[in-house]
Amino acid sequence: MRKSFGSEIKAKIIKVRMPVEEVGLFNSLIDGLPRYALTRTKEKGTGEVYVIATPHKVKEVMKALEGMKKHIKDLEILGETDEELTF
Repeated sequence: MRKSFGSEIKAKIIKVRMPVEEVGLFNSLIDGLPRYALTRTKEKGTGEVYVIATPHKVKEVMKALEGMKKHIKDLEILGETDEELTF
């Protein structure tokens, strides 16, 4: 049986776009952040990646994404989205 902790945290979802061949490097860089975020792709082969972050780490994630532009070819930060993701 699953326990409820009484509070819910609403994740922030930031959408980014890059060439498909850069997605693996991008995922590795996000994984290297100290538990700030995780990544998810909605459709394979599109180069669109969703970065899922807790609300209190969004600023740090956005700063990291800006820094990644130096290392990931054609990385575009499309901003926060309200799109639904299923797990």
